Amino acid sequence: MSEASAPNAPSCCTCSLAPESVVVLAGGLGTRLRSVLPNCPKPMADIDGIPFLELLLRDVALADLGKVILCVSFMKEMIQEHFGDNFMGIPILYSEESEPLGTGGAIKQAFDLFHLDDALVLNGDSYVKVDYSKLLLSCKNDPLGLVLVHVDDANRYGRAEVSDGRVLSLLEKSPEHTPGLVNAGVYKISRSVFSADLPRRFSFEKDVLEPSVRSLHPRFLAAGDYFIDIGLPESLALARRELKERILGKPLHSALFLDRDGVVCVDKHHVYKIEDCEFIDGIFDLCRNAKTQGHLLVVITNQAGIAKGLYTQKDYFQFRDHVHAEFEKQGCPIDAEYFCPFHSDGIPPFRRRSFFRKPNPGMIFAAARDLNIDLSRSTLIGDKESDMEAGRRAGVAKQLYINEIRVSSHLFK
Repeated sequence: MSEASAPNAPSCCTCSLAPESVVVLAGGLGTRLRSVLPNCPKPMADIDGIPFLELLLRDVALADLGKVILCVSFMKEMIQEHFGDNFMGIPILYSEESEPLGTGGAIKQAFDLFHLDDALVLNGDSYVKVDYSKLLLSCKNDPLGLVLVHVDDANRYGRAEVSDGRVLSLLEKSPEHTPGLVNAGVYKISRSVFSADLPRRFSFEKDVLEPSVRSLHPRFLAAGDYFIDIGLPESLALARRELKERILGKPLHSALFLDRDGVVCVDKHHVYKIEDCEFIDGIFDLCRNAKTQGHLLVVITNQAGIAKGLYTQKDYFQFRDHVHAEFEKQGCPIDAEYFCPFHSDGIPPFRRRSFFRKPNPGMIFAAARDLNIDLSRSTLIGDKESDMEAGRRAGVAKQLYINEIRVSSHLFK
């Protein structure tokens, strides 16, 4: 959901993809991990202080796709108690299995229970670095799409044969050790792939995916450079060493997060014309002090005026570029700006809830990931309770109202 829109200043939330349901398979027994996880469901395995499933859902949240449905069974109470009905502003629903249904049965039950036509489906015990939105866009007209990832030992998983962006076949596992593309366990699935004669308990991979590949030739998206499953003790040990940093980034920097209207510029109610730009007194002194102390400057701004049709994204970018140019002149360049053009009362394609719209913390989390920001050493300045709430949800150390400080004071000295 990030888009580079100016040198060193990414802007966020310009994707117009409609929200989707995300179904996560989190009900596995984890039999092969019992020796190292005797009293814990596999998706809740501790990864350097954070449950694996939480790390996975943080990454899903930044795709801004809508509600998450967790398919739960084994020790489901531990998962439900941890996540409740909301995670970082994302609604969490549960599809509970009274008995193990297999991967296919679990997915189909979630489709039936929540009346889904399409969904992004993930394995709750594996992680692959991938752009979920890109997958959904690439196969939006196909009943089935999947993510493939290149690994050194493709035959351990079963090799995929591909041509022209489509999967031709999925081969069985074999004893040879050669590199290639394998199924990463991330799918876009439409209800139509489930035939009426399927039993209540079945495997999605064996009973749906593999038989359908030769007839559907589903589209695939090649993932990035990282894939891991935690199904074996040795892979869980590897995940504990490196996965948290892979997903959250290495926290190197502190940052000063600034709301725009009312903090950087005088709030004139949906301001977008350059001639109406008026900077808050003392803001440049404050930001110079912050930069002197080594803080990154990051602007996070809701832009409901775009959603309501009052101005365009082009208008927003022109105004943003003017603001950034002035900060550059003043010796305190802005490192990044994130904006959210979505609103539940907006016009298409911007009429929807968004994880990036404050008080949700999406813009802050995106900045932390993109810029390796340590939120526990960072500060947020806003002028509304929604700013404060976003900072609290993200774990920003300090949240300050603009009227609580003298912006010309030496706050960072």
